[in-house]
Amino acid sequence: MDQRKMKELIEQYANVYLFATKKLETLISEKVIPMSIEQFGMLRVLHLEGEQTLKEVAEKCGVHKSAITQKAVRLEEKGLIIRKDHPHDRRSAYLSLTEEGSKVYLHSEEAIVVFISCFFEQLEPNEVAVFLNVYEKINNMIREKEESDK
Repeated sequence: MDQRKMKELIEQYANVYLFATKKLETLISEKVIPMSIEQFGMLRVLHLEGEQTLKEVAEKCGVHKSAITQKAVRLEEKGLIIRKDHPHDRRSAYLSLTEEGSKVYLHSEEAIVVFISCFFEQLEPNEVAVFLNVYEKINNMIREKEESDK
């Protein structure tokens, strides 16, 4: 593929991704609680995986630990997570959802499902399957590249 066409495709992908991400963040903030998409991602990890260290949450969210630390402070201030010191490592801490954090996550997830499902319903089932398959394939390639770069 020539460079011009590749640049156009990447620009189109970036536009769609940034637009969709902003829409989801706005949706969560308006329907549930003011929260960034990154903070929602942290709640998602804790909901799916249970108690995690800051480092584990950072790795699963694909960001540096220092970025997670600030977001964790904000989530703790909102009463959505609990931060506990690691019993054997003073430099580490565990994060877990509070009951309110679980409720906020589930309400946010529900709002996202309602929002996205109306678009998926306008597509043929095979179009949705192809879209998700390609998205997953790209996600796996990114993860493999990250692993090989370590």
